[in-house]
Amino acid sequence: MAVSTSALLQYHRVLTLGFSQQWQQREAWRVAEQRLLGREVAGWQTRSDKKTGPGGCTLETVTVSGPHQRQASLTRLHC
Repeated sequence: MAVSTSALLQYHRVLTLGFSQQWQQREAWRVAEQRLLGREVAGWQTRSDKKTGPGGCTLETVTVSGPHQRQASLTRLHC
């Protein structure tokens, strides 16, 4: 019985850590989306790159880095 309880507790810890990491990554994507919309988000570092292509379209890429070493990049095409 003790082994089963210990194994369940370890499983719970691993599951909790996985959910926490997934939430942090989703937060990074949300912040990147906010930056593409031109909004500042406190506590995050941002790098933005814009390139103009054929037909006058602009390709904008935003990369954000924040707490817990989370990073996300999103790219949007404006025509």
